[in-house]
Amino acid sequence: MIYLTRVADNKRLHEMAWRLLSHALGGNSPLPVCFGPHGKPYLEDEPFFSISHTKGLALCAVEEWNTGLDAERKRFFSPRLQERVFTPAEREMAAASSDPDALFTILWTLKESYMKYTGLGLAEGAAALNFQFIDGQPMLKGKNLYFRTAAWEDYYISQCGPEPFELALCAVEFHEN
Repeated sequence: MIYLTRVADNKRLHEMAWRLLSHALGGNSPLPVCFGPHGKPYLEDEPFFSISHTKGLALCAVEEWNTGLDAERKRFFSPRLQERVFTPAEREMAAASSDPDALFTILWTLKESYMKYTGLGLAEGAAALNFQFIDGQPMLKGKNLYFRTAAWEDYYISQCGPEPFELALCAVEFHEN
């Protein structure tokens, strides 16, 4: 399940993503957070999670299996950035798309969700990850993983997992005292 909330103050994005995790776990505080060898946070004896935030939005995925999550507003990727981040096949696919900026943004969130899944982050090398779409479903070449994408308002969201799953979104509104 992916919990998400709009955040007006972008200085609070990180805090709000963690607040969503606490909310998803029933409000337990403090959270017993541990860190893997590459810095990926996890909870001892708790479900797997992944947090993400982008301008105006904080998210948290909580699952019974390892997961990675990313979200982004549709954006423009300059030709130079495209060369650094996307494979030639991905650039061709986007060029043939009716909305290249949307497809590049989706590809970016897919790559980020995978990098968060592995815990290696940008050390993984985004340009080394080659995504394609088969029957509308994203597939990462050479990996036996599952990916789902969704559009929510003006954001694109991608989630990665080891087994087939349905991407489920739950909007949460926090009321400040």
